[in-house]
Amino acid sequence: MLSNALLQSLNIKGLADDSRRVKPGDLFFSFPVENSLTFVKKALEQGALAIVAETEAPIEMKSRWIQVKNIKEARLQAAIYFYDNPFEKLNVHAITGTNGKTTSTFLMEAMLNAAGKKTALIGTICNKIGNEVVPSSLTTPGLLDLFAFASHALEKGCTDLVMEASSHALDQGRVAGISFKTALFSNLTQDHLDYHLTMDNYFEAKKTLFTKYLSKEGRAVINVDDVYGKRLFDSLDGNKIAVSRLKAEEAMISPEGQVFQSERGMSLHVPAISNQPFETHLCGDFNVDNVLLVLGFAKALNIPEHAMRIALENVRVHGRFELVYNKNKKHVVVDYAHTPDALERVLQTARRLCQGTLAVVFGCGGDRDKTKRPLMGTIAMNNADVLWVTSDNPRSENPSDIIQDILKGISKKENLNVVENRAEAIQKACLSMNDNDWLVIAGKGHENYQIIGQTKHHFDDSEEVQKAML
Repeated sequence: MLSNALLQSLNIKGLADDSRRVKPGDLFFSFPVENSLTFVKKALEQGALAIVAETEAPIEMKSRWIQVKNIKEARLQAAIYFYDNPFEKLNVHAITGTNGKTTSTFLMEAMLNAAGKKTALIGTICNKIGNEVVPSSLTTPGLLDLFAFASHALEKGCTDLVMEASSHALDQGRVAGISFKTALFSNLTQDHLDYHLTMDNYFEAKKTLFTKYLSKEGRAVINVDDVYGKRLFDSLDGNKIAVSRLKAEEAMISPEGQVFQSERGMSLHVPAISNQPFETHLCGDFNVDNVLLVLGFAKALNIPEHAMRIALENVRVHGRFELVYNKNKKHVVVDYAHTPDALERVLQTARRLCQGTLAVVFGCGGDRDKTKRPLMGTIAMNNADVLWVTSDNPRSENPSDIIQDILKGISKKENLNVVENRAEAIQKACLSMNDNDWLVIAGKGHENYQIIGQTKHHFDDSEEVQKAML
């Protein structure tokens, strides 16, 4: 293993595990992958100080080679040393689950800020340090990026860090070295089976947040309405809080009476928190779940009620059931829903609010779980009046092939429109609307790009709606 004495003697300027990002003076961690020697050579060309690897050094590189038994442990040890373990000084809070993570982290951040904490955030839409916004490319960054971000957050005076913990990150150990103060579980529905293969594998990856990374004194907050959430809750000992929209027996946090919802938001009374109802711009049963989960988080941390109210009344999340057009009795919602469960929930919410025809524009991403495509087709057919099947982020796949997979789940051909070009589909769907109609544009939400092949093109669903409605 790497010793602190060895690391100190090297006079390292930085750490890297991606040869494309190596800077002069960096210590480069070479993982055992195909063409790893090519990446090593590139790292050295770009100024890497030394190479850390599990394999023996090539003869010509012996003087700049450090062989270790476990590359992941060596990288973690170096990160802890180089960044002076910022996670020992920050209160770190995470949420995992298939849907609801982004909205929940924004609410968590807002509550902590309203309670007087300077908070950093890591998530799908962006990373933030206080009010400084940093674009994000992964839901959960790599381990070295996490340590660098946390170190920067500390330097800026942050006391707390809120983050989304993806199943990939948990499975790959990207959150190694973090001891979480609170861990939240939203739900588990089909997604990422191209990676995990089975739902049980997917669940076990999520579960590690609570069994491997949550501190001994940490609190778990779990939505027990979800079948996997109930399974997780029952399996855990220690400090745990159950939340339930459906008023499950074991739940500490549940609404009392009716949750009033409209296109302007919702009002809900949660007796375990307050005698007065909470108001928020968010709406939909899925957002009731998110609000209850975050109220459980606030309860676990003894966040003052006034801070909860400020957060709930002011937070709006880009691309999450976002009403981007609401004029002339026509309503257009943009949402990130890209899983069967998320699409169903969004359409059911829109259905309750809609007094006219409900239409949906959606596609599925390429190079991802193909088994969910016909399922999403069936859900759209069963929950919307008019379907516009189009392209999402096709990546390396042929968009028409993806559309054909979706169409396998659609048996009713009435009011079915197939328009491969997403901009054209949005325009036609918008122009076909009448008074009191609702249109849901699903799949991309906050994204301002479309990936075709290997190229990212600027594309924003909200912008396309504004163009169409001029």
